[in-house]
Amino acid sequence: MMLVLLQQVINGVSIGAIYSLLAVGYALVYSVYNFTNWAFDGFMAFGAFMGFAAIGSLAMPFWLAMIFSMILTAILSILSEKLAYAPLRVRQAPRLFMMISAMGVNLAVVNTLNKTFSGVMRRFPIPDEWITTYDFGEISIGRMDILAAIIAFVCLALLWWFLFRTRWGLGVRVSSIDIDTAALMGVSNNKVAFIIFFATGVLSSVAGVFFGIKYAVYPLMGGAVTIKAMIASIVGGLGSLPGAVLGSLLLGVLETMVSGYVSSAYRDVFAFALLIILLLFFPNGLMGREKGEKL
Repeated sequence: MMLVLLQQVINGVSIGAIYSLLAVGYALVYSVYNFTNWAFDGFMAFGAFMGFAAIGSLAMPFWLAMIFSMILTAILSILSEKLAYAPLRVRQAPRLFMMISAMGVNLAVVNTLNKTFSGVMRRFPIPDEWITTYDFGEISIGRMDILAAIIAFVCLALLWWFLFRTRWGLGVRVSSIDIDTAALMGVSNNKVAFIIFFATGVLSSVAGVFFGIKYAVYPLMGGAVTIKAMIASIVGGLGSLPGAVLGSLLLGVLETMVSGYVSSAYRDVFAFALLIILLLFFPNGLMGREKGEKL
C-alpha cells in the first residue's frame, strides 16, 4: 500500500513539474502587468510542434531540437507582446483589453497550427528506447518523466537566479511592485517586457515538448494543461513564483491520487474543488500577498 502511494506521488511530481513551468509563466506576467496571458495554450502547442519538426523533419538531436523550440517559441512570445500587448500597455488600456488580446493571440496561433499541421494527434519522434522505465524495487519511474522534472526544475532555478541575482532581475522585481515608479527610476518597461515574455516563451516550449512526449502532439494540446496551470498559479497565489511551483506540485499529486484511487474521470472535478476550497480559506492563495512584492 505504501509503495503504491509513493508511486503516485512520484508520478504526480512529474506532472506537477510540467504544470509549474506554465504556472510560473502566469505568475510572472501577472506580477508585473496584472493580467492573465491566455496565449500560453498556443505557445505550448507551438513549442511542441517546433520540437516535433526539428527532430522529425530536420533530423536534429533531442537537445538541439529543445533549444530550437525554445528560441522560436520565445520569439513568438516576444512578437506577440510587441504586436498585441505593447500598444495597449503604452495607451494604458484596461487590463481586460489585454486579456482579450491574449485570447486573440491564442486563437491565431492554435488555428494557424491546425491549418498547417491539421488536427491529427502525432507521436513525438523519439527512439523507443527513450521511453523506458527505471525500476527501484516495485517502484517504476519513466526515463522521460525524470528528464522532464530535471529540466523543468533547472529552468525554474535559472529563472530564480536571474530574478534575484542580476541587475535586470531586480528591475523585474521592482516593476512587480510598481511599474510606473520603476520606470521613473530608470527601469525600461520595454526591456522588462522583453525579459518576461522571453522567459515565458522558453517555459512554454519546455512544457509543450515534454507534454507532447508524454501524450501526443496536436494543436489543441495546451487547452487542458494551461487551465490546470492557471488553477495551480491561483492556488499558490497569483503573482507568487514559489506559490506557482507549490500549487503545481500539489495539483499534480492530487490528480495522480484521484486517478489511482478513484477514477481518472474525476481528476478535473477534484482540481476545481481544490481551487474553490483553498480560496475559501486563503483568498490570495497559499503564498499570495494582497499588497507588496510578489516575486
